[in-house]
Amino acid sequence: MVVDDHAETRQAVIEQLTQGGLLKVVAEAETSHDAWKVASQMLPDIVLLDLHLPGLYNTFDLLKRFGQLKRSKVVIFASLGKAAEVQDLLDAGASGYVLKDDPPALLKMALLMVSKGSKWVISPSLPRHLTRLTAQERTILRWLTQKGKLSTAAARMGISEGELSDIVNHLVEKLELESSDKLLRWAKKHGF
Repeated sequence: MVVDDHAETRQAVIEQLTQGGLLKVVAEAETSHDAWKVASQMLPDIVLLDLHLPGLYNTFDLLKRFGQLKRSKVVIFASLGKAAEVQDLLDAGASGYVLKDDPPALLKMALLMVSKGSKWVISPSLPRHLTRLTAQERTILRWLTQKGKLSTAAARMGISEGELSDIVNHLVEKLELESSDKLLRWAKKHGF
């Protein structure tokens, strides 16, 4: 099922996906309400879901609803990907996250991977580090980008500056960066 509020985009994607006969599009929708209504009736294997839709439900609400269907897996279809948002959506139940400017072959491959049971399939255009950050680490990155100084962020988080420094050093190493300054720049660049 293809869900996008722009008819031209929806039609182009359907045409791309159905070329070659590997994938079959059984339904389409343009609003979040229609997406849920149609999916709950049709029970598609995969829902290619535009990230920002008009309608009653936001993306997180839709992911929760689609999770009730058990059978339907959701791949987010977005114009861009902020690292923090991508991981939050994967944690909320999305099986994948692809970009609208990914080549059609990559989009098909991502959907086929999800159909075979792969989880957390993300666009190769996005940083590979995304799926390696825990929810707590993402929260810490948000605090750091909002509060700037380690002492301010540590005080707000209720931990010592030394503890936060250890966490920052761990994140620098985990994300294969060179310094805490580069960690902060990376976090800001990726939407934390």
